[in-house]
Amino acid sequence: MRQALARGFLILVTLFVVAMYYLPIGHVDFAENWGEGTFGLTIPARTITVVSVDKGSSADRAGIRAGDRLAERGNYEISSRLRSAYPGERETVSFKRNNLTYVATVTAVRNPNFGFWQRIGGVLAYVPPTVFLIVAFLLVFLRPSIMSWAFYVFAVGYFGTSPVYMYWSHVLPHAAYVVLTFVLSTVFGPWSVLPLLPFILRFPNGDVNGWRRRVDPFIWLFLALSYGLYVVEWQFYYRTSESLPTWDVIPSTVIPVVAFVAAGLILAKNVSLATPSDRQRWGFLAIGTFASFLAYAIYFVPGVPFAVGQVIGFAVVLMPICIAYAVFRLRVLDVNFVLNRALVYGILSLGVVAFVSVLDWFFSRVVALGRLALGVELLVTIGIGFLLDRINRVVERIVESVFFRRRRLAEKHLRRAASALPYATDETAIVDGLVQIPVDALELAASALYRRSGGGSRYEGVATARQTPVAPPGFDGNDLLVRMLLADESIVWLDEIRSYLDAENAAIYTLAIPVTVRHELVSFTLYGAHANGAELDPDEVELLKELAREAARAYDHVEARRAQLRYSQILTNETAQTT
Repeated sequence: MRQALARGFLILVTLFVVAMYYLPIGHVDFAENWGEGTFGLTIPARTITVVSVDKGSSADRAGIRAGDRLAERGNYEISSRLRSAYPGERETVSFKRNNLTYVATVTAVRNPNFGFWQRIGGVLAYVPPTVFLIVAFLLVFLRPSIMSWAFYVFAVGYFGTSPVYMYWSHVLPHAAYVVLTFVLSTVFGPWSVLPLLPFILRFPNGDVNGWRRRVDPFIWLFLALSYGLYVVEWQFYYRTSESLPTWDVIPSTVIPVVAFVAAGLILAKNVSLATPSDRQRWGFLAIGTFASFLAYAIYFVPGVPFAVGQVIGFAVVLMPICIAYAVFRLRVLDVNFVLNRALVYGILSLGVVAFVSVLDWFFSRVVALGRLALGVELLVTIGIGFLLDRINRVVERIVESVFFRRRRLAEKHLRRAASALPYATDETAIVDGLVQIPVDALELAASALYRRSGGGSRYEGVATARQTPVAPPGFDGNDLLVRMLLADESIVWLDEIRSYLDAENAAIYTLAIPVTVRHELVSFTLYGAHANGAELDPDEVELLKELAREAARAYDHVEARRAQLRYSQILTNETAQTT
């Protein structure tokens, strides 16, 4: 019940976030004109003082001069409307100069500095926060907890607030706009960096034990005191002052930087204490946190070229991807697998879109036959739909042969080794095929084979790969792992039963794959992750399962061979006795 309520609340909050941040780029009237108009005056964000007036502009003709101040003290709405004008829009605004108030009417004209690339850049700026929002939504939806909600608030903070101020100042009533400015300034502004601390403190399982439990109250105290400071600043600016307070550097810069530094210290402490199986998760989180900090800090470094700032700003998308991989490590994919599929589907989508676009251009510009163009495009699209699976396989083979040739060769080698297993006449060959060959081909950290003995009451370790440092000596028939393998005849991810395993000898293993012959568990193999720490991806797991299936046939063949030899020996003995 509690989880259902949490998910319902998540959906409502996400709908609010989507409406608040995406309508500024989705609304036709606004998207067509966003930033393209100007009154000829410059008022920096969150201030009410005119710093410059373009000569000959509407503002200049209306008598507005640099140094004039808005009469509506601290009014977010008026200053936002003046910074984000529609071409042709008229505004009547009150200004103050030397304690005298005057009214000026200005008309916006098209801004010549706002062109195609500025519009594209504004839309692309939504890509990183969109990835953040998707990952954060999935984390909360699948695992609603303090950890996932903290990351959700942190993720929403990566949306830029400037377009939101500009758009909603034209749409909302004044009272509603004031409420929106409060939420943006105190929750989704610089303060949103701070929830990173409880997230990292609880990563990856959502609990706080040991030293983290002692640190947790101080984290929440820091968040509460900082939030109070942001509320005070908003009140100071909106109700009592004409500009930001002189101590604005503390909430806008000092507090977020302190939060990132504290997050780095907590991260370093957790990495130093992490088990080998969790260290890869922390490594991905460290990469994501560093990228996030770099993207945040670059805007405070003077003299950085605009293009460099934009590239680093887009690099922040690494953080949600790394965190998604780290949190769902057993359910997500190896990085190479992700890159492989991304390239395949990216090339496939780009190719289909490009082909249809070229076809559309040809018929509309060259042939200029509208109905014929529509019919041909429809037929071509249907044809592509029927051939899409075949095209996908071709593109996948090309991508793998060009970018992932080593992996492709390893998979080919494993498949050939698996197909050769049923021809084995001795268990030594089966052991080698299940243990050493996959370790060498996939560059795994470890593997160990366990064979049934004592009528099935125990499974003893019979072999390990050369690279394997440790392995459990054996498993009793009543061990949970053995019973799960017997019950399902399917693979078992060891992290699901880690507390029931030998903590020292089984720590490096992540997967158990059974070998069953006529529903009897004759052996099973434990495999570790890759030597570089990366987890096994679904394709590699399928290859290992294929090895196990062929090994089952090999065991059956070896047993039949043994029975044949025993029968031949019996016949030989009987013949010798009769003669």
